[in-house]
Amino acid sequence: MSEMIPSPAATFGMSRADFLARINRPGAFQKFAWASRVKPAAAHRGSDLVKISTAVARTGVGYENLAVNEGEETGSLPWGEWLEYPYVVEHKGNEYARLYLKEGTIRTRYFVDGQEVDRDTFGEYLTPSARKSSRPKGGTVTIALVNLTAL
Repeated sequence: MSEMIPSPAATFGMSRADFLARINRPGAFQKFAWASRVKPAAAHRGSDLVKISTAVARTGVGYENLAVNEGEETGSLPWGEWLEYPYVVEHKGNEYARLYLKEGTIRTRYFVDGQEVDRDTFGEYLTPSARKSSRPKGGTVTIALVNLTAL
């Protein structure tokens, strides 16, 4: 695979200062990765489920006029407060990066107890409702800085 996608052992987490330094060119496309732990179904309670996603994203530009955001919130926040408008949001003591994901660039790898698996196998560890959740194709997202890394 020619594309670099981190393993679950990769170090994730950026400080606000690191994130702001990384995006020193607002509006430029950059590659980001983020990891998230997923709660397993009760039958798999002891399993460690991790999703690692990568996407090309940009920050610091107006997103309200993009077709992919039609009907979506892009300016004022439904929750939280701006710490560094329009880059970083704070909510309940946590800091989040505000990114616009370029449609078609999102890639996700799935891991169960540190072993990479395909999406269907990963889904077997989830509750039925979690299995049905949709994946973003692009658009505005808010990702916790503790889950984010830059590539």
